[in-house]
Amino acid sequence: MSFCSDLRFEDLQRLRKVCQRVHKVHMNRASKKYEPLPLHEVDKWIESMGPRIREQRIKIAVDKGVVS
Repeated sequence: MSFCSDLRFEDLQRLRKVCQRVHKVHMNRASKKYEPLPLHEVDKWIESMGPRIREQRIKIAVDKGVVS
């Protein structure tokens, strides 16, 4: 069973936005053409974080106003 299935849909959408933003920043720093990650790749990335890290990322993103 995946950790993503344990998340509320709202939280999963928040994490997806955060991961897409991080990917975009890294691509811009590397001076590479930005192409959004497909959702299945974003979900793999979220799965690799583990539950504690995901909770921290959601909290930070909401606190900073990156996502609502």
